[in-house]
Amino acid sequence: MLDARTLHPKMRFRKHLLLLILTSLSCFARSQDIPQELQLILEQFLEDQELEEFDVADIIIRLQSYQNEPLNINTASYEDLKDLLLLNDLQIQEIISHRLKYGDLLSLEELQSIPSMDISSIRRVAPFLSVKDPNKFNYGLGKMLTEGKNQVFLKWRSILEDQKGYIPDAEGETAYAGDQNRYFVRYRHNYENRLRYGFTLEKDPGEDFFTGSNKQGFDYMTGHFYLKEYSSFLKDFVIGDYSMSFGQGLIDHNDFGSGKSSWVTNIKKGGRAIKPYNSVNENDFFRGAAATLRLTKKIELSLMGSYKNLDATVADDLEEGPDNTDLEISTIRIDGFHRTESEIRNEKSISGWQAGSILKYTERNFHLALNFLHQNFQANFIPNNRLYDKFQEIPSQLNNISFDYSYRINNFHFFGEAATNDAIDWGNLHGLLLGLDKTVSMAFLYRKYSPGYISISPNAFGESANNENEQGFYAGIEIRPVYAWKFAAYADLWNNPWLKFQIDRPSDGKEFLLRLDYIIKRKLNIYAQYTYEQKERNFNPDDFGTNSLANVDRHKLRIHLGYKINKEMEVRSRLELNFFDHSTNSSRGMLLYQDFIYRPISSPWRITARYAIFDTDDFNSRIYAYENDILYEFFIPAYANKGSRFYVNFRYDITRWLTSEFRIARTQFENINQISSGNNQIDGDTQTECKAQLVFKF
Repeated sequence: MLDARTLHPKMRFRKHLLLLILTSLSCFARSQDIPQELQLILEQFLEDQELEEFDVADIIIRLQSYQNEPLNINTASYEDLKDLLLLNDLQIQEIISHRLKYGDLLSLEELQSIPSMDISSIRRVAPFLSVKDPNKFNYGLGKMLTEGKNQVFLKWRSILEDQKGYIPDAEGETAYAGDQNRYFVRYRHNYENRLRYGFTLEKDPGEDFFTGSNKQGFDYMTGHFYLKEYSSFLKDFVIGDYSMSFGQGLIDHNDFGSGKSSWVTNIKKGGRAIKPYNSVNENDFFRGAAATLRLTKKIELSLMGSYKNLDATVADDLEEGPDNTDLEISTIRIDGFHRTESEIRNEKSISGWQAGSILKYTERNFHLALNFLHQNFQANFIPNNRLYDKFQEIPSQLNNISFDYSYRINNFHFFGEAATNDAIDWGNLHGLLLGLDKTVSMAFLYRKYSPGYISISPNAFGESANNENEQGFYAGIEIRPVYAWKFAAYADLWNNPWLKFQIDRPSDGKEFLLRLDYIIKRKLNIYAQYTYEQKERNFNPDDFGTNSLANVDRHKLRIHLGYKINKEMEVRSRLELNFFDHSTNSSRGMLLYQDFIYRPISSPWRITARYAIFDTDDFNSRIYAYENDILYEFFIPAYANKGSRFYVNFRYDITRWLTSEFRIARTQFENINQISSGNNQIDGDTQTECKAQLVFKF
């Protein structure tokens, strides 16, 4: 019998592709797409974080839930409207003010009378809103548990080419314990957004499956039971895995989307304090229970407790088990992979517990909250000798305390947060949102994060993901001068008072964005966007090992066109250029792609496809671009080197209750014959990825 590895690569590709097409049946039917504005925010977020993949399950589940059970705009709170991710704070505040001044809206068309709500904003958010009368607090728990909507997702993904980690060595051993397949199962129950429960199971490529270290099958398991607005006293309750939002994110924040992006006034974080956890990120959650209680009409108290095992790089042996408080670790691992001997050895090697609270007082145009989070790791962090990390020695026990506020008067909306770790170092963030009139909105934000401010998983506004060693000022403006036109711009200036990785001096940075949109409702969307960023990086001009700093300049230009030919066919085209300049290196990058989106009316199938060509001098001039993917996944590859890429997504509605989806994506390089490195290395010039998914609804 022939081994697949003895076949020519092109023959193996055809063999796998034919097998996948025959076994996947067909593919998933029409579903709610991510709104384009949210796509752009995701795109910039992943580019800034240098991530290719991001699990958007929480976002899509939330939007789909509101599409099935629209949010009543007449009773929705600030947190509810913020959770949509499709309205900025100026719009939310003006909607609430309009309700207080004029009473309930009789139809969504009345939103046109609100200054900041232009036609495109109304069209974007309308599918998720209604003006129906609420039936508040009149649901029995038994009814919610047994009735409602259920969904089951079965998902598979694999790279078809052989990767080094899966190829046996001379002794027949492989670096990765498992095979190249990724398996995923998700079940969720939802009763009118009031009660949700479900679980998620995942096995990553390279991990054991019902063997070795994963005899239980799936390496990652998560689940939750969540109640929302169960009574006037119980606002939120969750048991299982969940996430938390504290203030503006200087301690922790479970949401995404507020930061630097082409949506220039969207800089304030918000939303409900407690949310159930649906992501496949294996570390960014709490495990235990949490609740938000309405003590009075103006005072809310949120309480949380969590205990879970964590992956960590351990210096000592584990003979005494994960409860050994004398363990020493160098880092907490967050990638979630357990494929190699070292990764398996470090899996769940320490334990940690957290306890926290939020006490919040709210008036009509004002709120003040006190936030607290205690974290205890059952291990000690090994001190490091890196000078740039001098102030970032993480203790085995950490207390973060903050207060956050917001205050609105007329068109001025002030907000901010001040936080400390064990009253040693501080982080501050203060902002202003300003609606000058119907056509002009502005945003300003000042932040100052001490080099010694420590939080385990902060998510506040800033250039640094760790929200430390940074001081800066941001200003953004959006102008809608005439119908169909919109201009947006921001400027962000910052400095780092202490050293950073590859920066051996205090340094400065700046970033600017200019964007011009032209939109014809449901027909045409054209925009041009220019971004300039300057940072400082080490530069060694002599042979004595002494570093000075030199500027790193990056210019990015994007021209995008989206055109709906008719109700069934849409095309999207993009040209993007990236110019990178440093004292020792300059590189250029180009990306050109064409999208085709076909959604036949009254038909159970649809297809989306892209063909892209790219040419970059090196990885410094890489270009990120959003790709349509299967439901609940979001992919933004980094286009680098020289070559072409295509993908095709095919969706089909098999029955009313069963849908499926298939995707194939392939990159062909022209200037390299080795892709990636380490255990993920592919000897060849192509990489092909396939995905398939079945969705059951009942």
